[in-house]
Amino acid sequence: MPLFIPLKASVANRIKKAVVLNLVIATGLLNSACSTNTPVKQNTAFLDERAALIKKYSATDNVFSTLQNQVDPNDPQSSEYWRWRIDQYLYGAYPDYQAIYDKYTKGKSFHQIYNLPHENLGPKKALPASLPKLPEGYFTDNLQGNPHTGWHDVIGDKVFITYQGHLTDPYIASYDLKNHQWEGPYKAAESTLSKGDRKIDSHGRPILEQDSKGHFHIIYGGHGGEREDSLNPLSIDTPHAGGRMLHVMSEKPNDMSKFVYVNDITPFASYTASEKMANGDIYLFTRTGTHKSPWVYYKMPSGAQTFDKPVIITAPTPQEHNPINVDTFYITPKKVSDTEIAISSLWHECNFLEEHNKTNYGRINSYYMKLDTTTDTFYNAQNEKLALPITLAKANEKTLAFDSTQREETPFSTVPVVLENNAPAVAYQARTKSYREWRVTSFESGQWKHSQPMPGAANRTLTDNKNITITNILKLEFLGKEQGQYTAAVTYKDTKGQSIFATAKSDDKQNWRVDKIFLSSTKTRLQMEVVNNEQGNTVAVLLNVKKGSAQRLYLWSEGKFRPA
Repeated sequence: MPLFIPLKASVANRIKKAVVLNLVIATGLLNSACSTNTPVKQNTAFLDERAALIKKYSATDNVFSTLQNQVDPNDPQSSEYWRWRIDQYLYGAYPDYQAIYDKYTKGKSFHQIYNLPHENLGPKKALPASLPKLPEGYFTDNLQGNPHTGWHDVIGDKVFITYQGHLTDPYIASYDLKNHQWEGPYKAAESTLSKGDRKIDSHGRPILEQDSKGHFHIIYGGHGGEREDSLNPLSIDTPHAGGRMLHVMSEKPNDMSKFVYVNDITPFASYTASEKMANGDIYLFTRTGTHKSPWVYYKMPSGAQTFDKPVIITAPTPQEHNPINVDTFYITPKKVSDTEIAISSLWHECNFLEEHNKTNYGRINSYYMKLDTTTDTFYNAQNEKLALPITLAKANEKTLAFDSTQREETPFSTVPVVLENNAPAVAYQARTKSYREWRVTSFESGQWKHSQPMPGAANRTLTDNKNITITNILKLEFLGKEQGQYTAAVTYKDTKGQSIFATAKSDDKQNWRVDKIFLSSTKTRLQMEVVNNEQGNTVAVLLNVKKGSAQRLYLWSEGKFRPA
């Protein structure tokens, strides 16, 4: 059985395609084998076995002929490139090729197998001699790329923060909320993502969890893996961005000063998200390669210090009538109770040509499902049990929460939302040519209701200390209630274009007024994330402040920034 869902060719085209395919395969392999630039002599037995498998599976899967038809006969590199791409498709979709390929390529480097030029993943943008000045109060060095606000966890009275630091290496620091002392930041490990001439790539942002024995785990650095890691058994897509996904664990419990490598996850993975459940189980969600790859979860049971084998959640599917295109997903998990993780997703239409749709970036629809971690079973909003893996056809039938195919707005990203009535809900960033805003679709009375405002955002107002209405609210997060008044952290732009981080007060959580401004800067981008403890109380705020090439992280707690 194939690992992924192959494309079935129509009966009417099978004979014609098989004949054409045999010709182009023979020609392509002969050209490749006889090229004077090929550094290693091709193995005839291997080529025969490879060709036999391609012929066998091409009877019902015309992705092979589609990929082979991309070869430019006047370009020797084109033949090599598509030979590599076909190898990866065959390797990922049909596991019986894996032992054959591994035996042939054992001990060989990538460039001994494929006569292709070295990757060009640069250039790295040089920093200016002088950086714009940022307000005081930060706790990191200057950061490149887009590290967002890092990843955080509150353990006892300490906030632990991991983030993508110098040359995208993972760093870790902690702040004690009681004695107001920092430890770190420490460089936890090395990343392969942006070294040498490679440009800064922010896909390898680290995540942090602490296991039941007190050891810290950081997973980081991945954007599809390295060519030298051979082919990817969990994908039909080749690496084209670089960067191994790596897992490190603190050598001692509750000690951030030294980490050791743990070899239990695929190096080809991209993106990281994790949740720790009430019983101590840790779930890591990731994509097992570049775009045309499954999303999976790894589980580290309570008491363990390594992840179990991955469970495939979604499967990429080449389109039946246009097999150069592949239907896959972007997913976002969020813990919504002690035992459940809600998962939102969007349909991502990508292709083997690596061409990107700049109108909507191939991001369509919004979907919802949930994982019951007591049984590791998936359900939809109707509480119907879902069989894995989820393909686009199954998602459209069982988990569709918002159909954007006939609408102007497209969901660029999604995230599960917890509503007061606990109804299943997904927030999606709606984008059109004229606006960009977050909206909600929720499951009520047996139906999905879309295009709703975010919770608390409808008719919400914010005025500054001069009673001027602020129209460009970037983010407003509730902090708590004291003496009958609500307090929130807010980022916004004022009428002069200043980016501002402040606190605001309200009597009704609807009409807010700015109370105190803590940061104001021109031509500056702000990203804000509240830090909640295990009880759900906000104990701090993380802020990313970027002005030109200057970018740092700030921690705000008890009314002031806390510099390291």
